Amino acid sequence: MVHEAESKWKGYMGRILRVNLTDGSIKKEPLPRKLAENYIGGRGFGSRILYDTLKNPGEVDPLGPRNVLIFSTGPLNGTMSPSSGRYTVTTKSPLTGLFGDANSGGALGAEIKYAGYDVIIVEGRAKELVYINIRDDEVEIIPVPDLKGKGIMATTDSLVERHGRDTKVACIGPAGEKMVFCAAIANDKFHYLARCAVGAVMGSKNLKAITINGTKDIRLADPEAFLKKVEECYHKITEDKTYPDFAYYGTAVITDIAAESGGLSTRNGQTGVFKYADNYSSHHYRENFVGRSESCFSCIIHCSNYAVVKDGKYKCRGKGPEYESVVALGSKVDIPDMEPVIYANYLCNDYGMDTISVGGIIAFLFECSEKGLIPEKYEWGDADQMIDLVKKIAFREGIGDDAARGMKYLADKIGQGCHDFALQTKGMELPAYDPRTGKGFGLGLAVASRGGDHLRALPNFELLSYTPEEGVKWFGDPHTVDPYAWQGKADMVLWHEDFAAVVDSAEMCKYCMFATYAILPQDMAELVKYATGIDWDGKSIMKAGERILNIERLLNVACGLTPDDDSLPKRFLEEPMPEGPAKGQIVELDKMLPRYYEVRGWGEDGRPKAEKLQELCIED
Repeated sequence: MVHEAESKWKGYMGRILRVNLTDGSIKKEPLPRKLAENYIGGRGFGSRILYDTLKNPGEVDPLGPRNVLIFSTGPLNGTMSPSSGRYTVTTKSPLTGLFGDANSGGALGAEIKYAGYDVIIVEGRAKELVYINIRDDEVEIIPVPDLKGKGIMATTDSLVERHGRDTKVACIGPAGEKMVFCAAIANDKFHYLARCAVGAVMGSKNLKAITINGTKDIRLADPEAFLKKVEECYHKITEDKTYPDFAYYGTAVITDIAAESGGLSTRNGQTGVFKYADNYSSHHYRENFVGRSESCFSCIIHCSNYAVVKDGKYKCRGKGPEYESVVALGSKVDIPDMEPVIYANYLCNDYGMDTISVGGIIAFLFECSEKGLIPEKYEWGDADQMIDLVKKIAFREGIGDDAARGMKYLADKIGQGCHDFALQTKGMELPAYDPRTGKGFGLGLAVASRGGDHLRALPNFELLSYTPEEGVKWFGDPHTVDPYAWQGKADMVLWHEDFAAVVDSAEMCKYCMFATYAILPQDMAELVKYATGIDWDGKSIMKAGERILNIERLLNVACGLTPDDDSLPKRFLEEPMPEGPAKGQIVELDKMLPRYYEVRGWGEDGRPKAEKLQELCIED
């Protein structure tokens, strides 16, 4: 039966599920209409709810019971909209002490909607290890001592066996239970909410998993117009020139692009030229290790690869490493061959850890050893040492106990100038692409609301060989198409950040937008409008994206963020790229950041101005 309050909603389910693990209470609340009209869904819901929930957020211990874990979906989840399988988990991050969220694909986002909820808020802390079982309106908290210490694969298999094969599972592995600061939450075994240590927050709550099985329908405001727009978007995606490579090779094709540009981060970013790049090419990976391609819910790009190492000490099978993982666990540590990289990726998956952070920390330790700053002896290219450190971090053993607290903690403890090559921003380890080969990426990394993260902006525009005339047409400056130029990048990054917030809130995949630019703001507005009946257009939906960015900034400022935190390590600011196409380049952040604050409507102190908040209708 559909409740009257829910029946008025289109595209949304109209309900929030709130589970308090301390007292065991379970509540179902109406979704505020204003929240949907101003923040779209997904990331926007999570950001606003976290902002409203954490009173005096700077005083909230991320691993304490006052912190919350918010699972949020968007209006396109569960529909036929292309690549609408994403969902977001939002919290205060123990890694950065700031706003944190993570986004994942698979099918769990759709299942949350089918169970009748737009948002699930987890509060408090259980006295023992538990999981939350959701079957439509039936919700229960169940002790699960037998899964203590179990990996992602065994945990998922066990819970699916208990509740049926249609059950979707989000869970943590041993790294989450041990509150490792790069712990991830996994859903559908091979899809990960990896960044910001959301898995550590889940572990701090003694929550091993959430299982969901839903049977409810999603009603659309204008089904005919929606399906027509969906068909149009599918054609735009499949007709784009980048589609065949992404659909066949997956994100491994980015490895080729990065290698060609000299931006394949190698030996902890000492260079962007990797001598073993041919062993990492998309063709070599596909021909030698990929068994099949896989897709997320309602996705025609199917960019995930199922990888197999058939024999030897690195024998394994499972979801293969994406581009970021290939670099983090491979070229950053100067590993010559792919087999140990695939195995290390498998271990990170089963332990439940963010490969970007794990690989970044390991590469940092290798360079510290090279410079004689730590007693441990590591050699570039030693795969077994790299894999041993993966295990030590997951189980907080030996040096892994310090490493489990993140690169910034390690750098503070080691000292001796190692901060210069500690590749992190705001406490979060930086991703694969070297920003000296793309200055817009450098600015995006520096200002990202959740720390050193490429997906907050993802300004691929500067890398795709657009003409100067197109640069003027899109962003008013011909330099935006030149990856080595700093001019015009603030305006370009701002647009990408706002649109990324829209995409994350509608809960679509960025590969439909930022890899191809096939789907643009007006397309997104029409999809959401026909699904929900809310009168979005390209301009108003981008304004919602800007509103979300400002809410996240306000929360970070309340947690103590200053302009000094909008920075990059000295390696990128002061050490010119030593070789390759980008030889001699640095990131001129000091020239881009003031302009970014200006176009954002923020003061020199990095705080949103009162008039900007009034313009965005943010009650602060």
